Amino acid sequence: MMRPVLRAIAVLLLLSRSLLGQAPSTLSRSEARKIIVELNREWGKARVAFDKPTFEKMLAPDFYVQLADQKLTRQEFIDEISAPSRGGKLTRFDVEVLTVEPSGDAWVAVIEEKLEFARADGKGNVYSLWVTRDRWKKFGDRWMALSSEAIGNEAWRDGAKPPFPDW
Repeated sequence: MMRPVLRAIAVLLLLSRSLLGQAPSTLSRSEARKIIVELNREWGKARVAFDKPTFEKMLAPDFYVQLADQKLTRQEFIDEISAPSRGGKLTRFDVEVLTVEPSGDAWVAVIEEKLEFARADGKGNVYSLWVTRDRWKKFGDRWMALSSEAIGNEAWRDGAKPPFPDW
C-alpha cells in the first residue's frame, strides 16, 4: 500500500521539477534573444555610468566571472567595474548578442563587447574587444545573470585602432 503512494509522490516531484525548470522552453529562441539583447543594452548603459545599483540588481547572488586564469566572485566583479580606474574612463560599452541557446532552466548567450577607454594622460584611447559566454535566468518576474565566461579578448593601444569598420 505504501509503495504506490511513494511512487506517486516521486512522479509528482519529477513532474513539478520538470515544469518549474522549463523557463527556456516556454520562450522561443527569438523571444529569449529580444530579452537578452535588452538586458545587455541596460548592462552597457550601467557599465559606462558605473551604476552599481543596476549591477547589484542584474547579477544573481551566486554570479561569477571566469577569466582565463582567474575566477571573480560577484562582489569582486562589482567592485572592479563600479568605479573608473585611475588610468582612464570607460566611454563605450557596446554589446552584440551573437548566439542564444537554451540550457536547462537558463539561457546561454555568446556576446561581443566593444569597450573604449579614454586615457587619463590624454594620449588617446584604448580599445578592447571581448567575447563572453553569459548565462541568464528568470527569477519570478526578473532576469538575472548567473555567470560570464571570457572566451576571447584583444586590446589595441598606443594609437592603434581595431580593424573593424564600426570603430
